Amino acid sequence: MRTMGKMLGITAAIVLIAACDPVPPKEVAVHTDPAPVAEDFPEVGEIVQASWVEERMGAGQGRDAAPGPSDLRLSAVVKLRREAVAKVLDGYQCQAGSPMVPEPLKGLFPTGVKWLSCALPTTTKARTAFVADGSEQAFLTSTTM
Repeated sequence: MRTMGKMLGITAAIVLIAACDPVPPKEVAVHTDPAPVAEDFPEVGEIVQASWVEERMGAGQGRDAAPGPSDLRLSAVVKLRREAVAKVLDGYQCQAGSPMVPEPLKGLFPTGVKWLSCALPTTTKARTAFVADGSEQAFLTSTTM
């Protein structure tokens, strides 16, 4: 009986350990549907075009996976209406700053632009809009908390 109990305990421990560390996907998919981005960033108005990725924080950074909710970061290169950029600049405190762009989006990220980092109100996520005055391009990022 004792041996059977130990065997069941060891088996259960092995199953739990194996379930806690799923293999992360090798490549992050780039999505183009603007709806999930618009849902996270209603303040910026209509998103004309979007390319975005969602990454699990800590994946591939040597951090041990643990059971439970994961911290996720959504990063999006978007095209807004010019009036939306002006609205963000007028409505929020902005300062000079450049975003950290995930590798899959780097080819879509405009270069030679002077970015302003605008902290948006926190919801269940920390959210930042990077915009450039006179440009329709923006970079939006949100991270679960």
